[in-house]
Amino acid sequence: MSLQEECLVLLADNDQSLCTAVSDYLTSVGFKTALAFDGLQAMEMLEQIRPHVVVADLKMPKLDGFEFLKSAGKMLTTTPVIITALDPDLDVAVKTVQSGAYDYILKPYQFELLCQKINQAIKATRLMRENFMLNEMVSLYDITTKLTTTQNLDELLDITFQFCLEVSEAESGSLQLIDKENQELVMVRQKGINSSSVRSSMADLSEWSISKWVFKNSKSLLLADGRTTPETGLNFSRTDISSALSVPLKVSGETIGVVNLNRTLNSPPFTLFNKSVIDVLASQAGVAINNANLYHSINQKLDELMLISNYSEQLMGLVDKHDVIKCLYETALRNFPVDFMGFLVVQRRTHEFMYWSRGEVEDEVVREIRREVIDKFNETVSGHISERKVFIRKVQLSSTRVSGHIKLPLAFKYVIPVVWEDLKFGAMIFGASREMSNEPEKKALLSSLVSQTRIALTNSKLYSDMKENYIRTIKALAIAVDAKDTYTHGHSENVMNIAEEIAREMKIDEKNVGIIRDAGLLHDIGKIGIPGYILNKPGPLTYEEFNGIMKTHSTLGANIVKDVPFLHDLHDLILHHHEHFNGGGYPDNLKEDQIPVGARILHVADAFEAMTSNRPYRDSLGKKEAIKRLVEGSGKQFDPQVIKAFLQVASRKNWLDENSSFEVTEASQEQ
Repeated sequence: MSLQEECLVLLADNDQSLCTAVSDYLTSVGFKTALAFDGLQAMEMLEQIRPHVVVADLKMPKLDGFEFLKSAGKMLTTTPVIITALDPDLDVAVKTVQSGAYDYILKPYQFELLCQKINQAIKATRLMRENFMLNEMVSLYDITTKLTTTQNLDELLDITFQFCLEVSEAESGSLQLIDKENQELVMVRQKGINSSSVRSSMADLSEWSISKWVFKNSKSLLLADGRTTPETGLNFSRTDISSALSVPLKVSGETIGVVNLNRTLNSPPFTLFNKSVIDVLASQAGVAINNANLYHSINQKLDELMLISNYSEQLMGLVDKHDVIKCLYETALRNFPVDFMGFLVVQRRTHEFMYWSRGEVEDEVVREIRREVIDKFNETVSGHISERKVFIRKVQLSSTRVSGHIKLPLAFKYVIPVVWEDLKFGAMIFGASREMSNEPEKKALLSSLVSQTRIALTNSKLYSDMKENYIRTIKALAIAVDAKDTYTHGHSENVMNIAEEIAREMKIDEKNVGIIRDAGLLHDIGKIGIPGYILNKPGPLTYEEFNGIMKTHSTLGANIVKDVPFLHDLHDLILHHHEHFNGGGYPDNLKEDQIPVGARILHVADAFEAMTSNRPYRDSLGKKEAIKRLVEGSGKQFDPQVIKAFLQVASRKNWLDENSSFEVTEASQEQ
């Protein structure tokens, strides 16, 4: 039965034609539907039919979406509610989700999108219910395990082996358990045994042949006088042992290990009575050991669930993808013996390979690992990302001890594509110089962490998309500002691009580069409040016009963005982009490091773009003259470090003559 065929969707909307159309579509793809045309009717139907998903309009009569969410949440705590609305207001969307909605969709919407959201809600709810059931089962099991003497496997192995030795009066022996994954017998306890290994494959009959026969046949063997009871045909000729017992450890008919006991030539041989006693002990020990294994496994799963839960909580407050990836690195470093981690971050323009290593690593090694991750990603999504478009960046983590050099090949290596339907975030690699114990379990847990990361990256993208929509809206305002001043058309975008290049030249991190870009685009947004006759005046402004009106544009712009959540980080940069390095700027006469570095960068980019543009009262000064004036203002109006970075950018763009030579003043002589 498909996911849709067993799921009932309640549609609540006062637009009956839309409600019916959505119902027809969902029915056509296999869902069952029920319809309600106001909030109260929807609540009544909730009690009657118990739907798997509810799709409700925010503006329902009699009981609106917020009231419906409040009432429905008390009745059906695990039923997801998807709210639809005509209002694109972000605050409304946030309030809706905070009120308990699973998702929020703007009208008009495509039916296919709604169907996709419903499927996601059903899957997420089922996963939550399964996790809840697992936690309940674990709780019940914890109660039952308290009835036993001990659930510590090491203690049980010690008790079992020591008891078998004492009861049988054996001088030497071993206890072996099966490693199901590798199909090997593993010696976990021994006394007086000289063995070159503690593991032996079940397929290799050249060693531990007696133990393997007992394990495969699930029968006990008594070995004495060179013969076995029952007869097996196995050769038993030990000059230092008079007799031996080999007994299977069984649980519900399944063999999980073998106990081997030996007596020396000075001791009497084992008897059938000894064999019977050890059989009983082995049977009881098998159950106890199996219970301890189960208990250990459950506790391990609990630890893993707790790790994933804690990690999910850490991710909840993160909206920047680089912060999400760093959180994954920190979590993996605390919980796994990894020596190298790398994340291929797929972006619109250029891509990144963010890596961390415990020790020193050669550039060629990083490039080789990057190549492998890119190949895995391309193979997964049928992509065509080339190495030359993927920049390498090392991530610094707190409390990291450097140890040795990282070399290839890595003993442990796990590459995980990070994709979700149409969202292709990249790929992650975890590596270690030594092999990891319980490798399959480690990989499964790492995959779970990456899955949570994928969800966080999806949320980050949604946040970024909403932020971009805000930027587009504000950009429209910026264009409106440019429209008021025909001489500055495209000025904001040019400042944005120049500021971004300066920031990258100064090795500023990606998050703050983005903030500087956005601030560059919106730095003159306050001019929307400046009269047009001021902006387009053909001659220089009067003292009153400049100081009383024009200077207010940075404060006006900062006030425009300060209460917009997505633009909050731009506030200080817009406010202070006319501050001078020596304190002679406005609006607050800040100087040097008191001025945010982003504002210092914008000041240089803005000044250069202004000097190289035509104005009502003068023609463009040209790039070379503008650069000369920037250098002359270094340490006075402009930050010398920003000027140095700008000159590197100017050199790459061929804005300088080959023979140009500038000496950047480090500080103003007039403070």
